[in-house]
Amino acid sequence: MGTRHRQAVISKRGALKVQQYGQWDGYSSGQGLDILNFLRNADLKTYQKNLTQLKQINKAQIAEVDADKNWTETYPYLSRDCGSRIHEMIEKDEVPFVSHTPEKECEKWCEGFYTIDLQKGVFISEYYGKKTEYPLDNLPTDKEYLAAMETPDDE
Repeated sequence: MGTRHRQAVISKRGALKVQQYGQWDGYSSGQGLDILNFLRNADLKTYQKNLTQLKQINKAQIAEVDADKNWTETYPYLSRDCGSRIHEMIEKDEVPFVSHTPEKECEKWCEGFYTIDLQKGVFISEYYGKKTEYPLDNLPTDKEYLAAMETPDDE
């Protein structure tokens, strides 16, 4: 379903490394659970190492992407369709650069906000005014997470 969201990742040093818009499944039981499941199974040391090497897209890369008629296949990590898969792609070192979506734009039209903050060691979910924060070393079960994120629209 077309539920817009923003995913962000903050490195251990406090740098914003990912701030990406997603078009699909931005509700808690969609992207929220997907990120939570990634975090449960990820090698966070490898993820953090690869994250530190991640760069913001530059002008030459923008021109390269713009010239590619199949850019969503060549650069899937830049697509609004990527969603939480970006985290697995970073862990596998398949993301050489990212393009940050301006936060003010996301605030206008995104329903869900999901942040992996490695500096604070937490996963933060916000969806329609509900906000939860969980330590990365003590993540909730799917059932606990969904109960905490339940909104009136979910009933």
